Amino acid sequence: MKFERLRLEHFKCFENGDLRLKPGVTVIHGLNGSGKSSLLEACFFALYGATALERTLEEIVTIGADEATVELWFTHDGGDYHVRRRVQVRNDRAQTVEAVLEGPMGTTEGARDVRRRVIELLRMDADAFLNCAYVRQGEVNK
Repeated sequence: MKFERLRLEHFKCFENGDLRLKPGVTVIHGLNGSGKSSLLEACFFALYGATALERTLEEIVTIGADEATVELWFTHDGGDYHVRRRVQVRNDRAQTVEAVLEGPMGTTEGARDVRRRVIELLRMDADAFLNCAYVRQGEVNK
């Protein structure tokens, strides 16, 4: 699997961001609190939804915003994929209002169905992904 592009709107500290990853190794560096871990968390959320979060949906929406959107473009096993998740806050409660995965086998919609399809596609659930492909901040020695 290779991440190619990540687009964010009102996700945590990112009001609006569009990151295109080029072939090769990508290094993201910056001061503490600048959003490096949030970029990884956005990718993780795009793939696995709310179950992948260490926090609540309300906490991923930028303070003062009423919705957040995460889009991730990636390639896997020769196919091109695009996943989009949108979260809305109403009455201080957030919920996923859109989850769509597009790929060579068609379109999958709905938060649970997209998560199931990602698990089938990658042959790993969120816990397995976390343990082999993603390390949360402060857990590198775990």
